[in-house]
Amino acid sequence: MECPRDAVDMKELVCRDDTQLQLCETCGGVWIDGGDLNRVLLHNNLPGLDSMGGKADLDQLTDRCPKDQVDLILIEGGDKSDPHSYLYCEACGGFWLELDVDADADGEAVEAEIVSFFKGFRPPGARVGR
Repeated sequence: MECPRDAVDMKELVCRDDTQLQLCETCGGVWIDGGDLNRVLLHNNLPGLDSMGGKADLDQLTDRCPKDQVDLILIEGGDKSDPHSYLYCEACGGFWLELDVDADADGEAVEAEIVSFFKGFRPPGARVGR
């Protein structure tokens, strides 16, 4: 699969629980399926994507999905002092996260970056854990 930013082939990684993702070794971005992303979030005591919050910016021009070649949707979250955003594909349910991960990172290191990103994405005052 090609990176939506750099159009270079991405490296496939497998995390714990057979979670699969794609890492761009050029820009450090990550492509992950929605089911796998939910699994990562829930296994790290974060809310699932449905409860994560965020607002779609349908007017923003974005990259195209590497699987379906449709425009990705920008989802914005975090707070005003620390905004976060990711891109979502309505067709395949994939997510593009700009994480700036090192090219030599393994699956577990990328998973930790994903968890860190979504800890900052959730609405202010949201609780972590049960």
